[in-house]
Amino acid sequence: MGFTAPTPIQAAFIPEVLAAGETAGVSEAAPTRDFVGLAPTGTGKTLAYGIPLADILLRHKPVETGGRRRDPRTRLRALVLVPTRELAQQVAEEIRTLVRGSLLKVVAVYGKVALAPQADAIKRGVDIVVATPGRARELIEEDAMTLAHLMYVVCDEADRMLDMGFLPQVEWVLSRAPEGRAKWLLSATLPRQVEDLVHKRLAKPRKIEVGVRNAAAAHLTHQRVLLNEEEKVPTLLSILAAEDLRRGIVVYCASRRRTGWVAGALRRHDVSTAVVHGDRSQLQREKALETFAHGRCRVLVATDVAARGLHVPGIRLVVNYDVPMSPEEWIHRVGRAGHGGGEGSSITFVAPEERMRWDSVITLANPTWETVPVPENIETFMRDTDRVRLGRKKLEEAKVIEAFNAKERAEKEKAKRLKEAARKRKMRAPRHDSKQFRGTKANSPIEKDVRRGGGVKRREG
Repeated sequence: MGFTAPTPIQAAFIPEVLAAGETAGVSEAAPTRDFVGLAPTGTGKTLAYGIPLADILLRHKPVETGGRRRDPRTRLRALVLVPTRELAQQVAEEIRTLVRGSLLKVVAVYGKVALAPQADAIKRGVDIVVATPGRARELIEEDAMTLAHLMYVVCDEADRMLDMGFLPQVEWVLSRAPEGRAKWLLSATLPRQVEDLVHKRLAKPRKIEVGVRNAAAAHLTHQRVLLNEEEKVPTLLSILAAEDLRRGIVVYCASRRRTGWVAGALRRHDVSTAVVHGDRSQLQREKALETFAHGRCRVLVATDVAARGLHVPGIRLVVNYDVPMSPEEWIHRVGRAGHGGGEGSSITFVAPEERMRWDSVITLANPTWETVPVPENIETFMRDTDRVRLGRKKLEEAKVIEAFNAKERAEKEKAKRLKEAARKRKMRAPRHDSKQFRGTKANSPIEKDVRRGGGVKRREG
């Protein structure tokens, strides 16, 4: 595969899990250990668990259950759960390349495609299944897959797998596995609240952490652009016009509808574009990724389904068209640039309504970033309707600012008048007549023969 030395997470994770798995597979009651692996994006986490899985499964044969009557489904001993279809395909292919030439079989199963071919593949016998949680549950319910002889469960991108969206499905799948089986969870980010959840589900897990927690990869540079919503598309077009990269640019949007808007605008300006989001069929998504990975289109416009685990070595620039709702997603998005090594950069568009989300990114990831201005030539890329809308919006903002400034000036003038009136009233007030005694103050004048500051002197004579 071209690797000559382990990455830091591989060097730390592989020996630990191999040592814990020495007795695994010897008996049904074999002791196992749970692990949590944390490392930045692009540092080789897939092989960190793929290599020890392959080693252990090759050294321990499947459980025999009776000669020719042995159920091929009992061959399944490792289940890898991932959040997206693209990641399932990628992980399965990487492990398949790793074990090529051996007896181990690997299959990827995921939704939005026919269930029967995947069920048939498992029924013929496989050692490792890489699955999305929903499709794993379907196969178990259809009795096409059994976890009775499972030895290892791996949750890749653990923070996403254990959030409130995936947790019920993951728990349902894990409840079908024998108790005490080893669970490995790996991710680049693990928020504190999710970490608490992990420790509740795992039995005294051993945590292996490499690099800085919840941080973007160190080889990346980051920029921020403060702009209005109407300026996003023309700013993107201006950046692409000035950028010398002919390929390897990913633009992340917040929703499927917005990916369509952005992709349409790019195509109208003759920018070759591929689109990936959850509403597209599996065939469309695979074709789009293949077209982009082979350099036949310049830009990939995607939602967060392509933010995790996507490995395209040629990605050099990530544009966050929208600031993600979760700051962890920002880390995974920008991690696509220079994934696995090489230089990379990111640009994040921050509209006024997205300032709080950007503050959350800064709080969590604490990246080193610089603010760049909106390009001066964006009007040449704007549609007439957007130009009119932006002009109207800026005019309204100017009116609001002017009204605020006028109110502030009026309040200052009023305070000044009140202060002047108070001063004049004090000047017109009658002075209090009293004798001058040492150490006291009085409004009455001091007599001529009394030295100032010396108190009252007694007259002689």
